[in-house]
Amino acid sequence: MHVEWKKEHSGEVLCVASSPSDHLASCGDDGIVLWNIEGQSTRRITPSCSTPVTGVCYGSDELVYCTAGRCIMAYDTRNAASPVWSCQLSGDDDDELNQIAVHERNTHVAVCDDAGEIHVVDARSGKLMKTMRRQHENVCTSVQFRPHRASELATCGLDCKFIRWDISTGRPLQREVLDLLPGAGATPQRSDAGHKSEKTPMLNPPFLHQLSFHPSGNVVAMAAEDGDIRLFSGRGKDPMQLGHCLNGVHPSSTCQVQFARFSPDSCILSAGNDRRLVMWNVADVMTQMTSLKSQAMKSGSSKSRRTQVAKRGAECDQVSDSIVVPSEQKTAHDIIALHPTKINWLATCNRSQKFVVADQTSTVKLYDVGH
Repeated sequence: MHVEWKKEHSGEVLCVASSPSDHLASCGDDGIVLWNIEGQSTRRITPSCSTPVTGVCYGSDELVYCTAGRCIMAYDTRNAASPVWSCQLSGDDDDELNQIAVHERNTHVAVCDDAGEIHVVDARSGKLMKTMRRQHENVCTSVQFRPHRASELATCGLDCKFIRWDISTGRPLQREVLDLLPGAGATPQRSDAGHKSEKTPMLNPPFLHQLSFHPSGNVVAMAAEDGDIRLFSGRGKDPMQLGHCLNGVHPSSTCQVQFARFSPDSCILSAGNDRRLVMWNVADVMTQMTSLKSQAMKSGSSKSRRTQVAKRGAECDQVSDSIVVPSEQKTAHDIIALHPTKINWLATCNRSQKFVVADQTSTVKLYDVGH
């Protein structure tokens, strides 16, 4: 069961975020509300622009970044009467900003938009540094900086592409089209109970809605339109390869995925348009992917590496088929809840086994999975 916090927003809550010390922020048409973990609102931030605040993230406990319209803003939560800086992006007002992310060293802020463009801003001055374009052919839905890689970020979008970028040059390091990868694209039809149907599988392009990096930066999870969660792994400059698929639970689009900050080595949290909140136990999966990657790195030739990558794709197919039925090979998971309404955003806490949900209502909901 969830706890519903006091109503502080007048309309739909669009996004939520958590800080390193579990300070929380939510945003919507009427600005940003800051919270403590007990669900008490501590401050309200109201940007001067008349457009809704669609995205929010923490740079530190005292620094919040947000997007409203085509504008990026930074606020010091101790004195939030006016922004520390603001950056107005050029472009069509209809090309909404879809996600905002901050570098782990708080040096850069990045946003992605409906035009498929990625904008990188200096987090200290608010100066636009790079705009990366002409790679995504459709809406770019998610952007994240890769941990422990000073100048790398990753994006995904409704063109089924996963792209790694070098922000120092503005050029892509890797580009993958998921519906061309082994095991992707063919999705068995599922019943409302989440089990495979006997009907002919339908081809459902895996539009990508969100990505999340493990704190090591060696594994990334991607939420897809077909309900699957794809896990890619790779180290350093090496290409990240498809290593595992989590599926059989969300019968429709998976809209949110996150490595749980309270237990990233063993827990992935997902949410779907089916309103299901699912916690995946991925401890064994992470160990397996790390082991397979180590074997690939030790292989003597590029040919053997390609063979192992293909083998991993085949293993992903086998695991995907087994997940939907009781099996020793299936990825353990718990359906935490069937949320009351469609979910917009998730944010997990660091210091406790809790997470907050933004949905199509005007209240923030808190789940405690530690009890």
